[in-house]
Amino acid sequence: MKSEYAPQNARFVYGTKASAMNLTAYSQDLISGTSGNFSAAVSGLTPSTTYYYRAELDVWDPSASTYVTLTGAIQTFKTNAESQAPEGPGYLANYEVPAVFLSGTHTSGSETYDSGRKWYRYNCTDANQAVATHTWTSGSKAMRNYTVMMDGSKKCPLWCAFAMHSEAWADNGVGRKEGWTNDPAFPSEWQQNGISGYSKGHLCASNYRQTTTNQNKQTFYYSNQAPQFQNGFNDGVWNQLEQAVKGAAPSGRDTLYVVVGLLFEDEHTVSGVSVPSHFYKCLMKCSFNTSGEMTAAKGCAYLFTNEKHTGSSYSSFITSIDAIEERCGFDLFPNVPEHLQTPAEKSTSSIF
Repeated sequence: MKSEYAPQNARFVYGTKASAMNLTAYSQDLISGTSGNFSAAVSGLTPSTTYYYRAELDVWDPSASTYVTLTGAIQTFKTNAESQAPEGPGYLANYEVPAVFLSGTHTSGSETYDSGRKWYRYNCTDANQAVATHTWTSGSKAMRNYTVMMDGSKKCPLWCAFAMHSEAWADNGVGRKEGWTNDPAFPSEWQQNGISGYSKGHLCASNYRQTTTNQNKQTFYYSNQAPQFQNGFNDGVWNQLEQAVKGAAPSGRDTLYVVVGLLFEDEHTVSGVSVPSHFYKCLMKCSFNTSGEMTAAKGCAYLFTNEKHTGSSYSSFITSIDAIEERCGFDLFPNVPEHLQTPAEKSTSSIF
């Protein structure tokens, strides 16, 4: 007979959002049938990131003849800053890159369309996922093109993050260079070249990257597309929003940071490829002073079901970044200072 409230298992749950529903990553069970203090070493955390955690303890309740879970108060800690990746710059520290759980290993290689520059891959704690940043040459300088997270089990990206600035990523009208091909940063078996009934929907649009031919060609890696309904969506409200975002690319000391991502809420697959149920685009326009300090941020988001939207305007689909985070499970724009990030992520007002 189990004694009243005998402890059975203890563990920590943690995540990057303060809400209890977002504490979804578990440490291992720490005790079994004993009591006392306990601790855990957790790996794969993102540098310079605030985490929230609480302790949970399973105990036997004889009145209900079942185990119940007792929970502690939510606590917080911040991880140390990451030193530079051994083979390249720490691109994951950029303002638009979502928080990810890393395994600690980094690799790099030559870009297919710019042999003088490299891609940088960051492996995740989930062996079926990885993040890569692609770079291109601007004069003698290495510039980031975009950062993308791939899920090999879905054969689809989860999100693509990039910055827009009318001078740093100038529009030189190089055109649409097509030529879809495998992304050299990811295994070929993780990638797919399109499925019947859907278009290859760009995440970082070809029209966003018009500075050089090689820069544009990188937008045609298979990692930068997902199955998207064409009529009334890809060629409709999605295209309208792409053009509005292109026109909103700022100059001077403002920068527009963008995360384009996918939701998979209906488990629909075609030929072994997961088809997104939704596409979203989250925007964060930030201002900086002459010292490079961020002084202001405005945000909003748009969420679309992956289907035809007849007679609709993209403005009808506006929502908040917070609302997207609740559904996608990622902490978006984690490197934006919290006092600016919090109100910007709550907003549902257009930044255009």
